[in-house]
Amino acid sequence: MKQIINVSGMHCTGCEINIQLALEEKPGIKKVKADYKKGTVEIEFDENKIVLDEIKDIIKATGYMPE
Repeated sequence: MKQIINVSGMHCTGCEINIQLALEEKPGIKKVKADYKKGTVEIEFDENKIVLDEIKDIIKATGYMPE
């Protein structure tokens, strides 16, 4: 499944990297691309292994606010 999540609080490429690294290590995550300029995280994942709410919780744990 592919999803675009709006995320507030990203200000630089370091923010993008923090989110990408946090998500890429989780089972079921296939592809992640954070973009601080757009305020989005594009993600491709296996919904049988991880659900959208879990993904949003991971983003929150890194200090950013998914919408």
